[in-house]
Amino acid sequence: MLELGVVEHSDSPWASPVVLVPKPHSKDGKKEMRFCVDYRGLNLVTKTDAHPIPRADELIDTLASAKYLSTFDLTAGYWQIKLSEDAKPKTAFSTIGGHYQFTEMPFGLKNAPTTFQRLVNTVLQGLEAFSAAYLDDIAVFSSSWDDHLVHLWKVLEALQKAGLTIKASKCQIGQGKVVYLGHLVGGEQIAPLQGKIQTIIDWVPPTTQTQVRAFLGLTGYYRRFIKNYGSIAAPLNDLTSKKMPKKVLWTANCQKAIEELKQAMCSAPVLKSPCYSKKFYVQADASELGVGAVLSQLNSEGQDQPVAFISRRLTPREKRWSAIEREAFAVVWALKKLRPYLFGTHFIVQTDHKPLLWLKQMKGENPKLLRWSISLQGMDYTVEHRPGSSHSNADGLSRYFHLDNEDSSGHG
Repeated sequence: MLELGVVEHSDSPWASPVVLVPKPHSKDGKKEMRFCVDYRGLNLVTKTDAHPIPRADELIDTLASAKYLSTFDLTAGYWQIKLSEDAKPKTAFSTIGGHYQFTEMPFGLKNAPTTFQRLVNTVLQGLEAFSAAYLDDIAVFSSSWDDHLVHLWKVLEALQKAGLTIKASKCQIGQGKVVYLGHLVGGEQIAPLQGKIQTIIDWVPPTTQTQVRAFLGLTGYYRRFIKNYGSIAAPLNDLTSKKMPKKVLWTANCQKAIEELKQAMCSAPVLKSPCYSKKFYVQADASELGVGAVLSQLNSEGQDQPVAFISRRLTPREKRWSAIEREAFAVVWALKKLRPYLFGTHFIVQTDHKPLLWLKQMKGENPKLLRWSISLQGMDYTVEHRPGSSHSNADGLSRYFHLDNEDSSGHG
C-alpha cells in the first residue's frame, strides 16, 4: 500500500489497531490473511452521514424488467476517493514497521459507504433513467439494443470524466441476464445465485451466536424467495437472543430449522420482476397469529406468478381483534407495505373473507374499519373474493410469522 501511495508515513496522535482477518477463499488450500484496520474507536466519535444507500431489492426489481443489461465494478472502490489533509491523520495505524495513515478512503470507516454512494450518485446524476448503482456496483439497463449502446456510452463517459476506473474482468456487457447483488436478474425474472444456494446447503450446524447470525444473514437476504421464512427460522432466531449463551445449545428443532431453510432454498421459486404496465394482484389473509400477503402478476400463460412474499405476526392487542378486523388489517398492512408497487395503478385485492368485499364502502358501524377504509381511498383497487382453497399462498403466510415482530418480506 505504501508503494501504491494508498498510505504514507504519519506522525498522527491517532492510532487504530491493525488486525489480520483470514480470507474466506484461499488459493491452493493455503491460509491467506487480509490486512484490516479496526476503526471502531474512531467510528464511535464520528458524526453519522445520513446519505441514503439504495434498497437492493428495488434495484434488482428495476434491472430484472430490462431487455439488455450491463454491469461494472469500480476498481478498489473506496481507494478512488482521496482523503482531505484534515482527515488523513485520523486514519492512522501502527505496525511493527512504523506509523502510517491513509491517503485514500479506507474500508472500515463508519461513513465510507455513504460517502462513496454520494460520489457515484453525483457522477450518474441525470442518467438515472437507465443506470443505477449500489456502492461500487454500477448497472446500465435498456429496452432496446440501440438505446443500450447510447446508455453505455453516456455512463462510461461520466465515469471517465470523474476519473473513476472499472475492473474489466468483472464487467458484464450487453447481456439478457446478469449477476447483480447476489441475484441472477433479467428476462423479467429474479433468482438467487446457485453458488449462494450451494453455500447455504453446505453450511455446517453453527456452534456460536456469531455463526448463527451469519447463517441467518445469508438466508435472510433471500427471504423474499422463501415462503414462511420467519416461522422456519424461528428456532435459530431464538438462539441469537441476548439472554442465550454465546455458545449455542443445538437442539433437534434447530437442526430441523436449518434443514428446512436449506430445502427451501433448493426449491426457491423464480420470482417475476414487476411489470408496471400489467395488473398486480394482492392476496391477503389473517389468522389468530399473524397476517400475510403475496404480490403477484399473471405470466404469458395466464398463470399466477409471485413477485414477493410478505408476512408479520400480530401483537397481543391485535390478536384480540375480531376476525373481520384482522382480515381488514391484513389488507391495509399489505397495501401500505406494497405501496411502491401499487400506487398510481389499478390493482386487484383477493381475499377469502367475503365481508371484505365491502371494504371500499365501509360505513360508520365500526370506527376502526371505517378509518382503515378511508386510509386506502387514495389507492385504485377492486376487491375480489377468492375461495380459501385457491388462497393458500397468503393463508400459509398468515399462520407463519417472524418471531421478533419485524416484517418478513423482500422490502427490508
